[in-house]
Amino acid sequence: MSGQGSQTVADRFFGSIVYLLPLARVFSFGVFVFQQLPIVQELYLPLAPLLAIDNNQIGGFVLFFGLYLGVVANPKISRFIRFNVLQAILIGILLSLCGLLLQYVLLPILGLGPVTQVLMNTVFFGTWAAGIYGIVMSALGKYTEIPQLSETAQMQVDRY
Repeated sequence: MSGQGSQTVADRFFGSIVYLLPLARVFSFGVFVFQQLPIVQELYLPLAPLLAIDNNQIGGFVLFFGLYLGVVANPKISRFIRFNVLQAILIGILLSLCGLLLQYVLLPILGLGPVTQVLMNTVFFGTWAAGIYGIVMSALGKYTEIPQLSETAQMQVDRY
């Protein structure tokens, strides 16, 4: 993508901070990780206000539409920030779909067995990897390239 590394400090900060949203949203998938490594749960203490908003269905809904309409669809905001916000939103949507799949398909069929635990841990660590990658790349002023998500975000942002 063009403009790699030419973002302002504010663009880099706001482009990075939005990746805290998927890190907060994936909290519920970390149940088994927290049992094995309680220190990981302490990483969530600074995210407590965001967890409270996101766990409230109305709060999560308002946050989603506020970010989408207020940032992604606003051409006055830099493309770099809009791209990163949309990519964080897309990760959140994927997490919501994983949550629905878990709740209505996997848990009724498999229960909380080892397969479910492995899948939940994979979603948890995968989201953390994507979130940390997004934070670091945005802080460096580079576009975060996540297959499929980046392409989708790029197409959507270019519409505005």
